[in-house]
Amino acid sequence: MRKRLGFFSRLLDDAPAAERYRLVAAQIAHAEAFGFDSAWVAQHHFHEHEGGLPSPFVFLAHVAARTRRIRLGTGIVTLPLENALRVAEDAIVLDLLAGGRLELGVGTGGTPEAFAAFGLDAAERPALFARQLAAVRAAWAGRPLAGGDTLYPAGAQLLGRIWQATFSVSGGARARPATA
Repeated sequence: MRKRLGFFSRLLDDAPAAERYRLVAAQIAHAEAFGFDSAWVAQHHFHEHEGGLPSPFVFLAHVAARTRRIRLGTGIVTLPLENALRVAEDAIVLDLLAGGRLELGVGTGGTPEAFAAFGLDAAERPALFARQLAAVRAAWAGRPLAGGDTLYPAGAQLLGRIWQATFSVSGGARARPATA
């Protein structure tokens, strides 16, 4: 069995946002040069001291253009705060641009304030997450969407690359294998 080495960044450098993004993109390029297998970035809405990266797909597309081999992961996309079909589409496009290197980490995450800003109740996060994840999986599996269309480009290749974050035994019990 081959051992793998990856790293996770929350983009916490004490610098303006553009500089933080530049520094982490450079770190990932250096990590690839030194043989790291994967790099993961966290999505955080609104909070500079939590990392301040609201758009991980956009950021990782930039990184994908600067790298060739290192796997690129979201650790995590706060799925209850996102539109499931946009996540499905953005992940597919990023994976295609990155040559099949995307790992999609998803979770319930987010602060109560972030949920409020999106017009959602934080107490509903488990149910919201389950609905959103089911919608992403169904879209990637090629199931018809409301209205009858199917996702294009197709995303079945990503079904085996969904990682669910959990911080509790009950959360682990709710996590299902990443299949359609």
